[in-house]
Formats: sequence, C-alpha cells, structure tokens
Amino acid sequence: MLIAFFVFNHSLFSQNASEGTLTFEMMNIAGEHFRKGDEFFKQRKFDKAGDEYALSFETLKTNKDAAYNAASAYSLAKNTPKAIEYLTKAVKTGRYDFENDPDFSNLKGTKEYQELLTLAADLKLKMQNQSIEPLIILPKNFDKTKTYPLLVAFHGFNSNPQEFVSVYENIASKNNMILMLCRGSKIIAFNSFTWSFEQEEYERILEEIELIQLKHNINPAKIILTGYSQGANMAYSLGMVFSQLFCGIIPVAGTLPKNVSITRMKNKNIKLCSIVGLRDNPNILEQNREAEKSFTQNNIAFKLKEFDIGHAYPPNKEDVFSEAIQWMLEK
Repeated sequence: MLIAFFVFNHSLFSQNASEGTLTFEMMNIAGEHFRKGDEFFKQRKFDKAGDEYALSFETLKTNKDAAYNAASAYSLAKNTPKAIEYLTKAVKTGRYDFENDPDFSNLKGTKEYQELLTLAADLKLKMQNQSIEPLIILPKNFDKTKTYPLLVAFHGFNSNPQEFVSVYENIASKNNMILMLCRGSKIIAFNSFTWSFEQEEYERILEEIELIQLKHNINPAKIILTGYSQGANMAYSLGMVFSQLFCGIIPVAGTLPKNVSITRMKNKNIKLCSIVGLRDNPNILEQNREAEKSFTQNNIAFKLKEFDIGHAYPPNKEDVFSEAIQWMLEK
C-alpha cells in the first residue's frame, strides 16, 4: 500500500541542518522526486514510479516512506531485485508493517522477503520493549521549593517525543514551565509512533501527569496541553474530555474530535488557542473556524491564529506560544 505523501520532519531538519547534513535544497529535490513517483504510480507506470521514489530516498535517506514506496512500485512492476533492495532499506530505516500489504504479493515466495519479515518482527519486538515513559525537561533554574506550570506536548503522526524537544524546549523555558513530552501508544516503525485515542491511552497519560505532579511541585490549576497535527488532535481530545484538569489547549494544525461535545465539557473556564495555516488542508482551516464559532457560542474562550503557512508551526512560534500561555495562566 502506497504511502502517498512526502514527510517533512521539521525538528529533524533543524537538527541535521545545523550539522551540515541536510539542506532545504536536498528537501526540495527529494520532495520533487517523491511527487513524480506519485504521478507515475497513479498512471500505473510502476518501474518509473519506483525509480523516482528511489531517487527521493537516496537524496534524503531519513525518509523511510520513500524507500517503502520504491519497494512497493518495483514489486508491482515485477522487478524483484529492486523491490527487495528497497524493502530492505525501508526495514533498516524503520518500516516494519508490510506483511499484509498486497503490493508485495510478488515477493512472498522469495527467501529474501521471508528473512525481511523475520528481521522486521524482531526489530518491532525490541521497540515494544522500550519504555513508554514521557520525556521531562525542567526549567534551567529549577527550584524544588517553588511551584511550576506544566506544558504537556504530544508529537505528530510517525514521530516521537525526542523530535519535538527542539520545538517546545525554548517555549517552556521562556515561560518558566516544566515540559512533559508524551509518546503515542502505537508503534509504526523504529522510533515512530502514533496515538490510539483509546480510553487506555487517555488513562495512561493522565497517570503520567499525576506522577509528574507528585514528583515535582506542579500547580494543578496551570496545566496546558499542546500538540502538532495528530498530536494536536490528541490535545483537543484529551483536553475536552477532561477539561476540568486543564487550564488551556494549544493545538497546532489539528482538528476537533467528532465524538466529543463542547456542551458537555465540565470546565467552561478553559481557554483554547488554535494555530492553523492558510495553506494547510482546507478542511483543517474550515473546521477550526467552525470550532471558534461553537466555543464562542458556548461561552468558552477560543482564539484562532491563522498564518500564511502550510501544515507547520509559525515562524515566530515562541512569541505566539508565549502570548497564548500567558493568556491561559492569568486569572
């Protein structure tokens, strides 16, 4: 099954760019090859699609989805050697779930494919045994005798807490907050997770918040949720269902849960500040504009911040977040 989008990991870019290993030019070249691969795939020109996805991966070897798509296209083109080559690269860079993908039916009788299944299962088991505990970052001049507000952050789809440290660390520090970065329950690939939005996951996160409150001197009236993309959906969902536990929600490029009623929220004093891009998916922008109307009608404070960006953080994110945080923390 084709992964039909090009992944731009903002935090990974900022980290590697400073090391001189990744440039915007490389990102653009890799993205262009990926898009050409999509076009050829739709035209069922699978060999050409495989070549473009392969070029995308060779340009940007952090993008496991490009390797996976190359393997998928080559398999459909019955180019078994190339399909095995790029499926191997996909597994080694973190793609584990492919056993039920019909695109690889041409490979299932090969020894190499069976070996890759075994390797992927072993690597996934190692990931499942890893700790799911949140990442906690204390203020630079942390004083255990003082109380602190807490910023709880949820990573996006196909990501992990570590990749979002560079996004939120300065924001939390600037506002003298303890930062807690949670991890999604579902494993997609190596160090890549997603949120399940199930009751068990909600309970785990609430327990993690309770534990950090016991370990550090957290002001229970000053806990703010935030997140990016799917993580923003998680912030919306958890914050609305358990609104009595939080003073604010700052979703970035997210949408409201369909199964949660605004009218049933217990805390009408909670404040929300949603950050969206004018060049993002139109549905995201429209849903947030509708949310602004709905929250306002129910006398719940809601600010909608629109920027000339796509599915991303605004360039002045520290100022935008700080303004929202101070608004939420004020009495």
